[in-house]
Amino acid sequence: MPQSDYTFGDSDLAARRLELLGSTFQDTTRDFLRAAAPNEPALAVDLGSGTGHTTVLLRETLHPTLTIAVDFSPAYVEQTRERAGEDGVEAIEADVLNLPERIGGAEVIFVRMLLTHLREPLAAVALWRERLAPGGVLLLEEVESIATEELALARYLELQEEMLHANDNTLKIGTELDAALRDDPGLRSSEVVEFSPPAATAARMFGMNFTTWRERPEVTDAHAPEELDTIAKGLGRVATAPEDAAPITWRMRQIVLGSY
Repeated sequence: MPQSDYTFGDSDLAARRLELLGSTFQDTTRDFLRAAAPNEPALAVDLGSGTGHTTVLLRETLHPTLTIAVDFSPAYVEQTRERAGEDGVEAIEADVLNLPERIGGAEVIFVRMLLTHLREPLAAVALWRERLAPGGVLLLEEVESIATEELALARYLELQEEMLHANDNTLKIGTELDAALRDDPGLRSSEVVEFSPPAATAARMFGMNFTTWRERPEVTDAHAPEELDTIAKGLGRVATAPEDAAPITWRMRQIVLGSY
């Protein structure tokens, strides 16, 4: 994914948000990998690997001979190398829509919360399936929905969805993927799992993300600074006073596709 297309950035703050996201969602992802992927594959590929949290999770859960992490950001690639070390992991800087030829014959390709940022997600899925080995699997884990009655969290989500839409991206892409792939002969499964982290954790993630993109012109052109400040303050309140916050629940769409 070209850096110019990624609305959440790759700053130090964005990296810290990915660290929090990785630890928050690791249990549901680990369960998905264990259920859907072959153990000890020769090659596992982590697309849109960020700071390498999912890369390490792939290695520790599936024990591949080689794990390749792919991200557009030089900073994230370096952080992945530092996190994973050289023990069977290679981190490379590349566009996930234009992968090097050497990434082929993969028994596992894993994608989490990446398709939401691509303008043509189904075309990307088709490209990635061409890189699978016979019998290999493409694992997709994307947002189906996020529900909360906590006003600060809900207002942030509305604004995030609006911002992503302005960039031809889709926050809650899980339903769209399920509908488009339902009749695909290579579809092995398409399920939804629910996950409810502490509201304070969600507010911390949202607050870091909001700081990253609140000054984008598509946001500032449509919303007054006072409104944006109110959202930021609300997220800060929930992050520090979790006992008063309503719960938040993610529904994650987990799709398993075979090779062509």
